[in-house]
Amino acid sequence: MKNTEIREAVTLVNEGEKIFGILHRPLKKQKVPAVLICSGFAGNKCGKSRLFVRLAQELVKQGIAVFRFDYRGAGDSEGEFQDITIEGKLSDTLTCLDFLTRDLQIDPTRIGLLGRSLGGVISILAANRYKTIKSLVLWAPVYNSSHWQNLWKAFQANKLDKKQKIEIQSLPAGVPNLQFLRQFFQLDMEKELMSLEKIPLLHIEADRDSIVKGEHGKAYRSIRQQSDNTHFIQLENSDHDFSDFNDQIIAVRETCQWYKQTLFS
Repeated sequence: MKNTEIREAVTLVNEGEKIFGILHRPLKKQKVPAVLICSGFAGNKCGKSRLFVRLAQELVKQGIAVFRFDYRGAGDSEGEFQDITIEGKLSDTLTCLDFLTRDLQIDPTRIGLLGRSLGGVISILAANRYKTIKSLVLWAPVYNSSHWQNLWKAFQANKLDKKQKIEIQSLPAGVPNLQFLRQFFQLDMEKELMSLEKIPLLHIEADRDSIVKGEHGKAYRSIRQQSDNTHFIQLENSDHDFSDFNDQIIAVRETCQWYKQTLFS
């Protein structure tokens, strides 16, 4: 098989702890665009079913560099899961963006972010603080914390009903700490998202998502659906992890087309 990339292991340091990542470089000498992948809560740089790896392989064929990394407290990076916070994840993301913009092969004016689930929140926060982001892709992104606030209040009061007990057991990981919860519950995504109205946005969600449910997608639509630079896609047969193989193909294909359209214009 023809080689289309150079794959490099990268080690960064943020707040005294190491972040490990993989940089996919196109086989080109000129400046290229780049995409930073922000994984979800307790996720890692490979993604479920190695979906991030497959996406990176396809993007690099289009001449787009891709950086996949583990947040501190997840995957191979240093730190403990019980210490993660929203601000810590944002800080890691900004550290990775700094790394990409300093790389001599990468064009710092053509950087895109991909955020999955909670990583969608982090990528939106990062785009507001890193003013040169040119394109956004969100996979099953969280919009607000109201559902989890209600679940947490019921848990604290020992008033979980049968449905809520099943739901809280099905979550991918427990609550790391109260600081994480406070920061999560204080998020104002409407304000954050509205300030990014000029940045092209692709939103992909799954009809059978039982974790980030349909009301999140509806909230994104209420703010961005009328924008010419926004596109929404529904995956009919997938859950939160985009488990259906044909839907995975759609998500990767549409994401590659979106970045090709928005990062090369």
